[in-house]
Amino acid sequence: MITTMPRTFARLAALAVSLGIVLAAAGAARADQSDDETMGLGVYDDLKAKGQVVEGSPYLPILRRVGDRLSAAARPHWFTERFYVIRGNQINAFSAPGGYVFVNEGLLRTINNTDELANVLGHETAHLVLGHVQAKVEQQKRKSFLTNIGKALTGKGSAGAQNTFDAATKIGNYSFLNFTRQQEYAADELGAKLAAKAGYNPWGTVWFFNELGRLVGDAGYEQYVQEHPSTSERTDRIARYLHDTAAFARWKNRPPTTTGLVSP
Repeated sequence: MITTMPRTFARLAALAVSLGIVLAAAGAARADQSDDETMGLGVYDDLKAKGQVVEGSPYLPILRRVGDRLSAAARPHWFTERFYVIRGNQINAFSAPGGYVFVNEGLLRTINNTDELANVLGHETAHLVLGHVQAKVEQQKRKSFLTNIGKALTGKGSAGAQNTFDAATKIGNYSFLNFTRQQEYAADELGAKLAAKAGYNPWGTVWFFNELGRLVGDAGYEQYVQEHPSTSERTDRIARYLHDTAAFARWKNRPPTTTGLVSP
């Protein structure tokens, strides 16, 4: 009995250390989530202050209805996903930390049906679920940290220097949106999966890309992307993926005859 006591204490000590590591990790995760919420709210507040958020848009009800179904299909996730219409003729959408998704009026006017909208929102939700947005935020933090260190060493910094969150949330400087080519492909595929899970036709992403190609060529709809894959490249890639994946066999590449999300 005496010889087993040290082993017991050793096991208890190891368990305590393990529990401490788990609790520390949980605390760090909560802190990261709080930071994400703060940053996402900062993006929203910045857009709203500039009059870019369209509260009374006729597209808002359908955007949130489809968005809520996509968000439910993507669960579990810690964030509460929020969907907003913003002004502008650009065919563009982007996701921000903490579950914020912003869609330009131009994109909503371009979309012909809810299947296309579901795939666009699935793509943006995928960026959040896959951690792409957070990864870019961390990259931005490191860049800002090194910049501020450089200013301090050269005497050009100040006590009131812009912090990481301010730098990342300024309109027109959303550095966390510079997704890589592989991140775009991954978001296309998961977005189609989420759309199908929510009851929408995953071929909607192909129909949207086809319309996009017709309107703006190969520029793509996410204008803040580095290593940007062309629209035709993404169309061909996702079409092959849908055709070759058994889970999508019940869905047909036949777009509905609707023309627009809301009545003129």
